[in-house]
Order: sequence, then structure tokens, then C-alpha cells
Amino acid sequence: MTKPYLALALAGPHLLELTGSRELLSRWDALPVAFTVLGIDRIDGSEPASVTLASSAAGATLAGATENGRFLIAAAPQRDHPYNLARRVASLAHLSGGRSGLLVGIRDAYAPEGPKDAPAWGGAGLGGGAQLNAKTAYDTAVAVRALEQSWPHDSIIGDRDSGILVQSDRIVHVDIANSFSIAGPLNAPEPQTGASVIAWYGHTKADAPPAGEDNPIELVLGGAGTVHVVSLGETPPTDAVSGVVLKAGNDQSVRELLDVAERWLADGFAPTAPGGSLRDALNLSAPRPLPSTVRPAFPAPKPHVSL
Repeated sequence: MTKPYLALALAGPHLLELTGSRELLSRWDALPVAFTVLGIDRIDGSEPASVTLASSAAGATLAGATENGRFLIAAAPQRDHPYNLARRVASLAHLSGGRSGLLVGIRDAYAPEGPKDAPAWGGAGLGGGAQLNAKTAYDTAVAVRALEQSWPHDSIIGDRDSGILVQSDRIVHVDIANSFSIAGPLNAPEPQTGASVIAWYGHTKADAPPAGEDNPIELVLGGAGTVHVVSLGETPPTDAVSGVVLKAGNDQSVRELLDVAERWLADGFAPTAPGGSLRDALNLSAPRPLPSTVRPAFPAPKPHVSL
């Protein structure tokens, strides 16, 4: 039987502990785990801690301060509109060289409630909103994936002879009309490493993501998938899983988590070589491109030989 890989999960207090210690950052960066979930307590039903960092802010810090560690930021549509979330996901992939990805949940324990009939996104207090359920979370993942692909990286050609910097006619509208209405495109290009990995958190099999055409979900964490979450202090699962996420509680430290992770890696878990993109580390194929029927957002560029 193939050995499962090991991943880690950090709650709010751990994000402050890790980003505030050069020693812990160095240990974390060298650890041969597949990835680390940043802020899992936002979406796994845990009570919010007294302190936390925004998952994307912690991710930006790790992207700039480390070279090897890979991570998923935890987010839900309760606070974040998919367009803003897509912009952060793409930015992190640029900063980290593809070492980052997104873990989608249904609710964010740290986010305020929005209007009673439309709490998703309405929690930001900006109006609008949608139902806060699995479909809205899934539709968020669909939107993030499409938006991140709406400005293809290889459309940036920098052709000095013609003066064409970007093949602007390849930047497209996404025309999403699900729980959200989004025309697009995103105002940031696709990362050089391609669209980011999108994962889903589901505590039980009943929480599995809805099935849909061109499903953007590539990885399912929790009892709903094949990557199980185990709390620090529990024994590793004996059933067949592709990976295990080792999660520290609020009363446990990052140092304790790293100590146990090192022991587990020495005792049966498959190491994942540090460095490289998250997609490559998980051996995931590139997502399908947007359909050829999408609308160009801009006309084809004309040569500017004077440039």
C-alpha cells in the first residue's frame, strides 16, 4: 500500500506564532510535508480563538519569508466575494511561485453574519449576498478558478518588434451567473505556474462538494474525502487515505506540531520534497482551460512599432 503524505493545519494563534519566529519559520520551511492549511479553524466548525491573522495575510508573509513551504489559505464566501478572493489567490501564487492554493469552506467562524436571507458575502456589510450553504461555497470555487484563468499568463508576450506587450484579445469575460453574477475578467494575470489548486473542506461524507460540470475541486479534506484531518495527540488513521492533515489545537504550539510531524515522517509517512509548486507536489494535472466560446474582454492589439 502506498504510504500517505503528511500535511499540517494551523489555527489562528499558530499563525501569529509561526510568522513571528525565524526559528519556527526555518523548521517549517525545511519540513517535507505536502502543505499546511493556514487558518483551518475558520472553516472546520471550531470556536474562534481570541487572536488570529487573515489566512491570506499569513500566506503573504510565508511566501516572502520562505522558499519551500507550501500552503492552502482557508476561506469561505461568508466574508469574501469570489472576485476579491480570486485576486488574493492569484497574488499569493505569484508571490510564492505556485506554492499556494485555496481551501474552501462554507462558513467563516471569524466573519460577521450578513443579512438573514443572504449572509454569504453580505457579512462584509457591503450589501448583496447569497445563501450560506454548500452550493454557494462551490459556486465560489467555480468563480475563483474561472477568474484566475481569465487573463492567461502566456498572453503577456512583450514583443518589442511589434510593440505588443499583451495579447489583450485573449483576456476574457467569465460571465458567471450562479450564486454570484460576475462578468470578469480578473485584473491580475494568471500565475506562471497556472491556476491555483482548489481544495474543499468537508467534515463528513454528507459535506462533500456538490457535483458539477468542470468541477474545480481537486482535493477534499476531512471525512468527506481521502485526506483526513487528525488532531495532535490522536493516532494516525489506519484506513487507506492518500494523505493526513495533522492539526494543532489552540492550546498546543507550533513547536509541538512540528515535533510530532518530524516523528511521523520518520515512522511511516511519505515525505514530500520541499519546494516547487503545490500542484506538482500533489501530482495534480493542470485544470482544463476556459471554453473557446468565452467573450474577449478587449479587442486584438495593433502593432506600435514606435515603442
